[in-house]
Amino acid sequence: MRLSSLLVLLLVGQLVFAQYDAIEPDYYQFPIQPDKINYLSGNMGELRASHFHAGLDIKTQGKEGLSVYAAADGWVSRIRIGTGGYGNCLYIQHPNGTTTVYAHLQRFNEDLAQYALEEQYKRKSFSVNLFPKRNQLQIKKGQVIGLSGNTGSSTGPHLHFEIRGARQEVLDPLRIGFKEIEDDIAPEAGLLAIKTMNLDSRVNDQFGRFEFKLEREGNSYTVPDTILAIGKIGLELYTYDKLNGAPNRNGVPIIEMSVNDQIHFDLEIDSILFSQQKSVLIHTNYKAQRESRRRFNKLYVDDGNKLGFYQKAVNNGFIYVEEDEIKTINLQLEDAYGNESKVSLVIKGTTKKEELSRAIFPKENGQVIDNTLVLSYVRDSLKNKLTIYNQEGSYIKSPDYFNESVNIYLLDLRKGLPKNVVFSDGTKVPLNFTAKIPAGINHSVLNDTYSLKFTKNSLFDTIYVRTDHYLDSHDSEIIEIKDDLYPLKGPITFEFESLVERDSLEFYQVYKLNRRGQPSFAGGGFSDGLFKFNTSSFGKFTLLRDEVPPTIKQISRRDDIISFRIRDALSGINKFEAKLNGEWILMNYEPKRNLIWSERLDKNKPLRGEFELKVLDNAGNESNFTLKIE
Repeated sequence: MRLSSLLVLLLVGQLVFAQYDAIEPDYYQFPIQPDKINYLSGNMGELRASHFHAGLDIKTQGKEGLSVYAAADGWVSRIRIGTGGYGNCLYIQHPNGTTTVYAHLQRFNEDLAQYALEEQYKRKSFSVNLFPKRNQLQIKKGQVIGLSGNTGSSTGPHLHFEIRGARQEVLDPLRIGFKEIEDDIAPEAGLLAIKTMNLDSRVNDQFGRFEFKLEREGNSYTVPDTILAIGKIGLELYTYDKLNGAPNRNGVPIIEMSVNDQIHFDLEIDSILFSQQKSVLIHTNYKAQRESRRRFNKLYVDDGNKLGFYQKAVNNGFIYVEEDEIKTINLQLEDAYGNESKVSLVIKGTTKKEELSRAIFPKENGQVIDNTLVLSYVRDSLKNKLTIYNQEGSYIKSPDYFNESVNIYLLDLRKGLPKNVVFSDGTKVPLNFTAKIPAGINHSVLNDTYSLKFTKNSLFDTIYVRTDHYLDSHDSEIIEIKDDLYPLKGPITFEFESLVERDSLEFYQVYKLNRRGQPSFAGGGFSDGLFKFNTSSFGKFTLLRDEVPPTIKQISRRDDIISFRIRDALSGINKFEAKLNGEWILMNYEPKRNLIWSERLDKNKPLRGEFELKVLDNAGNESNFTLKIE
């Protein structure tokens, strides 16, 4: 790390701690059911699938409509209403420079709701992002600002609550202190993983990533057997924290690793910058999460990881093991309340062996681990070499290690991308590598029927991609970016020609296929003879034509409200618009229930006259509903 970068990280850390220290005791009131014991389903810094969790998720007994209170005096600095993300969300700025955030609300209080409604009518839009003038909407500590709900991307009723610093970085409310949350439970350790970090490294004589079960006694965990290793390795830990009264697995904010009693790696999640939220994908082991849904903290700083959580990282946290060396490793886990656990293991240096007496851990043939391609094949009594073909020609490769039944071959992809491999019995296996893509620069992959474009912000680190464009057994057109091993930092762009002659190509869109082959709308469009779409993850994509318009079903009508269920079977709802006697009227939308309902600006005016509703899906199909309301 350059000195200037180190100074910036140190300065940021000092500012964060100073900000915690500067907050007066009892400055904030708990935002829901104050003075009662509350329970959490999520804490600040918890590892989520695509981001670090940015606040507290406070349980509401599985129901909506609990009063939500302002945590401190201030003024409303932002109101956001939308179908995704935080849903109905309120931001309050406070005189001490912090901001509190209240998300997934069912509704705002009467004054705030009226302000938002007027702005929705001005903009003729349900979704709005509003920034009231300073002190225009003043708030008192303990004032009811709304009711708890389940709007936006929430998967169940709760209140999402944040405290943000002067730079809008998220602080940890549990470190500030609330008597409403109790926690005397130490963090738990689930699994430890050790990964070889280069071709010459081994763990228990083998290359790859290996998980170890832990034995528990109280709050102490151990790997029962000494682990043999050689070379450069990295440790990963699956750990979680539980709080009193709730079974949810929350994040562990502090992990310290010592090697032979010297601090080697120190992780402390004390604040989060929103610009770094997606870096959870490089802080955790992405492939392990995809396979097991467990999110392992890497106890090392991988290439492309720019997070400032790491207070100390000797050799970026990597451990170098020499022959016959003993490494005693201790991990100290701590939550925001100071509850602690310990994980211990011993690593002994060994030699790199070719012939193994132990069973070889099975691996998927053709698996890529960082810069290494791992190939395995049945061992023969005489012939065990394979032939690698690449752009320059071919070469012979002997096993890197083997036992009586299996050969393991390790290929350094930095030295060239193999096209196919021929094993000793003549079996030929295509490897289909398309390109090596470096991080931090604009890069394009060109093929006869498609192109793939990366920007300088697409990748955390160098990747090796395998792409394909073909017709499957059902003659469906498939565009595939294989091996979902790599997290994307930003989107990539795919352009392709259709392999099939179709009428009206402009009516087709791109859909991503899940593991069961079910499609979800990915977008894109057809122009100048090419389909073009952006994606933020690898996988299989196809072309489908959605010709079925959305459905509209009236649910109820009263003097002041009319409601409908709107659904679309394939591409999904894009937008809707309602008019009464030719004038725009607000329709609130709750996509989880497929429900829209009217709201008049003037509540005293009943719904009377010609009502029109238009609903469009993402493919451009339109449905219309008209009704004369008398």
